[in-house]
Parts: sequence; C-alpha cells; structure tokens
Amino acid sequence: MWLGIDFGTTNTSAAVYDGHRVEYIPLDPQNRSAHNLRSMIYIDSKQRVRLGVDAVQTFLREDTGRPVVLEDKFVGTIENTVAQQYRGPLDPDGPITIIYDVVVHEDVGIRGRLLQSIKTALRDASYQGTQIFNKYYTVEELITLILEHVKQKAELHLKQPIHQAVIGRPVTFSQDDEVDCIAEEKIRQAAKLAGFTGVAFVTEPVAAATFYAERAGNDKTLLVFDFGGGTLDLTILQIAATGQQHILASKGVLVGGDDLDTAIMRGKVAPYFGTTSPIDMNFDGRPVAFPEPMAEFLDQWQTIPVLTRPQYLPVIQRGVMYSSNRHAFEALETLATKNYGFALFQEIERAKCDLSQRMQAAVQMKMEEIDLRIEVSRAEFNTLISQEKSLVRAGIREVIAASGLEAEQIDVVVATGGSSSIPAFQALLKAEMPAAQIVVSDLFGSVTGGLAIHAHRLQAEA
Repeated sequence: MWLGIDFGTTNTSAAVYDGHRVEYIPLDPQNRSAHNLRSMIYIDSKQRVRLGVDAVQTFLREDTGRPVVLEDKFVGTIENTVAQQYRGPLDPDGPITIIYDVVVHEDVGIRGRLLQSIKTALRDASYQGTQIFNKYYTVEELITLILEHVKQKAELHLKQPIHQAVIGRPVTFSQDDEVDCIAEEKIRQAAKLAGFTGVAFVTEPVAAATFYAERAGNDKTLLVFDFGGGTLDLTILQIAATGQQHILASKGVLVGGDDLDTAIMRGKVAPYFGTTSPIDMNFDGRPVAFPEPMAEFLDQWQTIPVLTRPQYLPVIQRGVMYSSNRHAFEALETLATKNYGFALFQEIERAKCDLSQRMQAAVQMKMEEIDLRIEVSRAEFNTLISQEKSLVRAGIREVIAASGLEAEQIDVVVATGGSSSIPAFQALLKAEMPAAQIVVSDLFGSVTGGLAIHAHRLQAEA
C-alpha cells in the first residue's frame, strides 16, 4: 500500500485512498485534531524523543520558567592567516598566523531541546544538523523521527506493512535549483531511513488541486493558494472532468504563518518588553534607545534566550535600574532568563487564529514579572502584516503573468493551509481575481488527501 504524507512546517498528516474515500491516519491522540501531528520534536538529555503535543507539553513543563544558566564552553580553535601590514626589526618576513580559542555560551540548565519548523531548515543547503546534548543529528535524521512515527501509526491503524509513500513538497524550497534538489534529496533519504523503500514526490498545490478535482466534475482553471506555516505555494493549472491536470505556472513565495506571528510580536508585543522605551538617559539629556540588534532577537522564540548572554543582559539590567519604563525591562529580563519565549509565541499564535473569527483578540500572559494583556484588532493586524500582504499580492500577479492568462480567466481559487483562512488574504484573493470562486478547501487535509489519491494511482500502476 502507498501512503500519502504531508510533512509540513507546522503540522504533519497522512492518509490513504481506496478509490472512493480518503482515510486520514490518526497520528496524535492528544491533539484536538487527532490526524494532525504538530511538527515538533523534543529531545531530552537521555536522547528520549517526544513528538507533537507531547513535545510541546513536555517543553512547557520541563523547560519553561526555569533559569537560563550560561557557561563558557570551549569548542575548538581557529587559525587565521593575514598579511603583514608593518614589520618590526626582529619580526619575521611573510604573513602572520593567529591561533585563538573559540568559546560559546551554552545553557547548561536546559533539560531538553524543542525543535520547530524543521522543514524551513531545508532552504539552507549549508545547514547540516545540530548537536543535542552528546549526539549530533543531521537534518535527515530529525525528519526521520517524524516519518518513522507516521509509518508506525499508519501500519498500526491499517494493520499492514507500508513501504511506499508519496510525500508532498513545496513548489520551491529555494530559488537556487541546486539547493532545491538537495532539499528534496534530504527528505528522500529521511524517508528511506524511516523504512520507506519507495518514495515519490508531488508538489503540495498539485495535491490540493487533485483533492478538489475529485469533486469538481467539470473542466476548470484553478489557482491553488497553499499558505502554510513556512511558505506560500501558488500554482495555476487546468483540470478536466476526467481528472487530468495541466500545470500552467507555479511559484513559491517565502512567507508563511510564522512570519505573521513575528509581525504581531514586533509591532504589538515587543514594545511591552521595552523595545520602544529608553534604556537610560545620557549625560546630555538624550535618551539611550533600545538596541535594534537586541530587538531582533525577540522576533522568534528560539532566539530570545540569546539576550541572557553577557553582552546583552547588562543592557537589560541597566533598563531595570534607570529606564522610565522599568517594568518593561523587568518583564524582558524574566522573559529571557526564565525561558518564557515559547509560551509567549504560543499565545501570539492563538490570538492570530482568533482574529480569523473575531474582530478583536488579546495576547495574554501572566507569569512572574510578566503581566501582559494586549488587545489586537483585526484592522491593526492587517496593518502589521502589510509587508507580507504585499509579497503575497506580488506572487499572485507574477504567477498569473507566467501562466499567460488574465486574472479574469481564473475560474476557481482553491485556498488551503491554515494561513489561507485569514480574512485579509481572503479579501486580497477576491480583489485580485474578482471573477473567481474562492473555495476554502479542507485547510489541513486537502493536500494530504490529494497526496493519498496520487499514492493510490501509483499503487494501481504497480
């Protein structure tokens, strides 16, 4: 049997198709939607692995609220040979070689590592993996942990061994063709390590179109708008009543739901932690502004603990002592030194999702010196994500131009992926293609269902 697998930035899911019905595999009974596995991995100091909701809950229980304890760790030496600009009477001729130690600041209080958005690492061919306690994991090995779980759950649910899989992939991992090929090969190798002997790939928008085409019943020109946590994939294709597809154009836009979370953090939440407040006053009476490089560490929860390093923490503590907004710097010190960043971004994501249903939402957090409640209106959110909306609009116009069609010739827009339901992007789609029917497909299941249909076809041909 061939299995369809959507290995996503935010969620992973799998399904099979019997020619009549798509059956989704339950991957995480702790999740509100059991067939969705959050693409999260938690690995503790004993190399025990937890996935999905279990990974998140373990990190929140074990590593959130604990002190960040940094110690210097020697990791090697670097030799740097430079030209000699001047020479003393006793100095040798030629270049000078300088040898120096490399020391990093390591959090020795950590109980486990939580890895999120692993799929986005495939965009960077130079990123090979990461050290987790005493073991080095390649990117392929990290992806394998998720695919192994999917295979085991599918075999248990279907009561038969599964060795073949059709795996979804974005239109582009990177604008560099070589990097794109390397990324796909890494997933292929991960699948083989997980025990799949046969692996095929289908782009995620094509899979979503296939899922829609099974129910369409007539000829149409589609634009598939697949907007997930890491990327936006756009594909224009023509489908026939027979199920045949002809792709006219595809484009990947490097913007995703994670970027929208960052926009809320930067525009609404970060000022609560002092980014728009003076740290101190100079002797001439001018305020000392919050350093922009430090503010950038607040854009993602993974980089917030960097603020506890010796070059940054004294700046925060200076704000605690001398700022006119001392509470903000007390909250920032707690956020960084007690590892509350992930919990905060969970709350930001929840508020973002609420704004798809309501006109107002709140980012709330009450922990130690952090007593946060920030109201965010849908109008404010739309302003905060104006840059991301511009990128999406440009992507839509470029893929339509590449297809050789006019916007009025698009019959249906198939919107899938969690971020595609955001009202601002729904409105953008309607404005760009006013004649098209906007169909919000199964946000978290249409790609998986389409992959299962492709898997069934390959199975029939085998």
